[in-house]
Amino acid sequence: MKKRKAGLKIGARLTLFLVSYMPLFVIMVFGQFYKYSNYLNWGGFNWDSLFIFIKYFGAATILIILSVYGAVGLKVLLTNIERRAKTNGNLVKIDDIENKNSESISYLFTYIIPFVFQDLSSVINVFSVTMLLVVTFLIYSNSSMLLINPTISMRYSLYMIEYTDSDEGKKKKGMIISRNKFLEEDDQVKIKKIGHRLFFAVDIGGNDAS
Repeated sequence: MKKRKAGLKIGARLTLFLVSYMPLFVIMVFGQFYKYSNYLNWGGFNWDSLFIFIKYFGAATILIILSVYGAVGLKVLLTNIERRAKTNGNLVKIDDIENKNSESISYLFTYIIPFVFQDLSSVINVFSVTMLLVVTFLIYSNSSMLLINPTISMRYSLYMIEYTDSDEGKKKKGMIISRNKFLEEDDQVKIKKIGHRLFFAVDIGGNDAS
């Protein structure tokens, strides 16, 4: 029996999850700082000032840190996986293809918009958002949602494909992301596994469309 290789490690999956929520984080951070901007006056280093900052801007600051971590991690992740796909990716021929970019719009409105108007100075709201994000991550990281990402979709395209594996000669199905926004049937690409039936794809000539 052929041994199945694991997909991305937990850190890489966390990076993709955080990036998928980056539009939400930006909106929430901006709203929090704007709503409580009158508390941004310098009050020196003391416990009262620290308490006020943590109460009104602590959660927003954490979101900023997570966003930076996600952005940097995404850059490293995509650079590495694209390089690996080009050098030792599995060559396949696309037999059937369907563009799935619309899935990112559904994800945006279903999983992101409901959080937009949360007040991050409320402990109950912060706890609720945290719990929902944790549960969503556990589901997200082990499903095809891993590639459904509004932020990544600004540059990459998401496809559901049926393909022929050049090594095994078998027809298979999977979901891919690629810089090429105009992939069609009979195109040949190299794919690198991200998760179960989830792949990163590059054109065999390395000339993915921007």
